[in-house]
Amino acid sequence: MFPIFEPSDLFNPEYYTGVRQAPEHAVTLPGWCYTSPRFYERERERIFFRYWNCIGHQSRVPVAGSYFTQEFVGVPLIVVRGEDMKIRAFVNSCPHRGSEIIDGSGTCTRLVCPYHNWAFHLDGELYATPMWEEAEAQGFKKSAHGLQQVKLELWAGLMWINFNPDSPSLLDHLGDLPERTAPWQPESLVCVARTEYPMEANWKLYLENFSDGLHVPFVHKTTLNRKYVSRRDFHDPTVNIGNYLMHYTRFEGTRGVSDGQKGFPEIDMAPEHKTGSFLPNIHANASMGFNIDSVSATEIHPLGPGRSLLVTSFMVPKSAIAIPDFDEILATYLGNSKVVRDEDVRACERQQRGLSSPIHVPGCFHPKDRLVHDYKNWILDHVIGNEAD
Repeated sequence: MFPIFEPSDLFNPEYYTGVRQAPEHAVTLPGWCYTSPRFYERERERIFFRYWNCIGHQSRVPVAGSYFTQEFVGVPLIVVRGEDMKIRAFVNSCPHRGSEIIDGSGTCTRLVCPYHNWAFHLDGELYATPMWEEAEAQGFKKSAHGLQQVKLELWAGLMWINFNPDSPSLLDHLGDLPERTAPWQPESLVCVARTEYPMEANWKLYLENFSDGLHVPFVHKTTLNRKYVSRRDFHDPTVNIGNYLMHYTRFEGTRGVSDGQKGFPEIDMAPEHKTGSFLPNIHANASMGFNIDSVSATEIHPLGPGRSLLVTSFMVPKSAIAIPDFDEILATYLGNSKVVRDEDVRACERQQRGLSSPIHVPGCFHPKDRLVHDYKNWILDHVIGNEAD
């Protein structure tokens, strides 16, 4: 009999055999996968600490010396652009006694720990240790006590971090995705807005919802549903090679503005890229929308089993900024986007409350849920599968 409460042997593969079936026979993940601290800790260890995670557009650190701090899955971070213009990420913890080194955001010429005034160059190298001359003579070497660096690479103008020093490169991780999105020239786009949306729901629910076409006529009945969709192209693992799941929603025009509202000019691309939106979910924490007039990237920041933060960067061609009524048009896009995002957040929060029932029984899949089924199995591949990993 399937347990109705979270079992003590939570990671026993037998509890998840139903999810592993073909979509027409499969069931959804047990509710505890969205509420259990133990399941969430395994996700942190096996997913977020091993995969590439998006932390926003590189314009967050526009000039040499600019920095920001943030926490990601419990790790305090400093992200800073060095004098060499390279962006680096460090653990925000002094290698002397562990103090947080800096907070907030701004510009600086060096990083100085407020506890004992250890000072670091912007490349993380330790260069000053007040009152440590004697210790240095006894064998202390500054070169061995620099800041702990976290891998950071760029793609599509976005910053991606990886806590695993032995991970594949970001481009290897992405597979063919950079080639598929090259027509949008995302590296050349300008980030014109960064918007945060708190969500009282598990991080997986938003990413599942992003790939779920079935909810659109109901959750977005007066917004996205107004745009007729001629077809949806779904991810094919024999064709789409890389750590992502995608669907391509085909429609005419843009969903960024409604009929009668003025929009941004279309991006200069071949006609085959100007029908609808290309929508990849990129493992582990990003969803992107490649549209005919813009590109969006949403970072999902898990804050625990039942809380998340969504952060969206909105990007347009540099030429769009020169439009006389740019600010007014941008406000329309952002206003419309907020309405749709609020609808999605409410839907995810309702799911979270329902899944929190200790006697929740797993559900089933509709044919349009195919990517949701794929996503749930990707989670199981990492959290339950390969116990020796």
